[in-house]
Amino acid sequence: MSKVAQFTLIVPGILMFVLVFAMFPAVLQAGQADGALQLHFANGFTSLREYVQGLWNGHSFHYLSGKTELSFWEQIGRSFTVTLSYMAVGGFVGMTAGVLLGVRTAVARKPWLKRTLELTSVLPDFVIVILLQFLIVYIASETGLVVFKVASPSTDDPAIALPLLSTIIIPANYMIRNVALHMNQTLTEDYISFAKARGLGKTYIIFYHALPNVLPYVKADLHKFLGILFGNLFIFEYLYNLNGVGMMLFSNAFAFNGYQYGFVVNGILTLLVLYALMYALLRTVIFGWEKVIVR
Repeated sequence: MSKVAQFTLIVPGILMFVLVFAMFPAVLQAGQADGALQLHFANGFTSLREYVQGLWNGHSFHYLSGKTELSFWEQIGRSFTVTLSYMAVGGFVGMTAGVLLGVRTAVARKPWLKRTLELTSVLPDFVIVILLQFLIVYIASETGLVVFKVASPSTDDPAIALPLLSTIIIPANYMIRNVALHMNQTLTEDYISFAKARGLGKTYIIFYHALPNVLPYVKADLHKFLGILFGNLFIFEYLYNLNGVGMMLFSNAFAFNGYQYGFVVNGILTLLVLYALMYALLRTVIFGWEKVIVR
């Protein structure tokens, strides 16, 4: 099957999945008598029908923030830019640093470095964010010097350095372990031993013999890498008080009059667009490494 045919099948399938997935809060409701969860499929199909009908008159692109009606198109631009900026910088720097440090970890073979990576890998993402914030507060309390903002005081004065550092550290930790694992396996291959026997330099062997055979694994694991990057988006934006897509979606999914199905569908589709852009960006970076750096 051609890629065009696959694309024409995948896109409607993803759209259908989003429409059905967003129904669950409307379908699952607590009973008024005992509070037990009950299935109300009629509510889900009603929400779907109203969303499809609202596409023609634009009603599906309006939502309530509290009791204020807002336009989705007018509000999503800034949130989209905020999330994309942090994800793009974090993804690019995190992947680049992860590959380089993964190579360094495999070559150095220092036990303490491996143990440090194993320790940080078991820490949840929100714990890493809180530890970073605590470190900044501790430094400020001891020295009086505020190195970075621990959160955004307002949308006009966002925290930049610490959120970017978090988006770099969290996915880079996974990439370091992944690259180090495959690099250790690659360095045991016969062609590496042959290259050493020919008297080739260590750096040349690593970047022109070993790394080209590791990059396909990096490419194959991009979805896992992005899954880590996007997996705790709401927690990340909430702890840093960032007005991103995740914060916007979870803050307004339920208004004073109940669940906003159309808004959730639009928000999930926006996240999918962000995911596609990030995947294209990182694939382009790997392509550049293959063509320019690794040759």
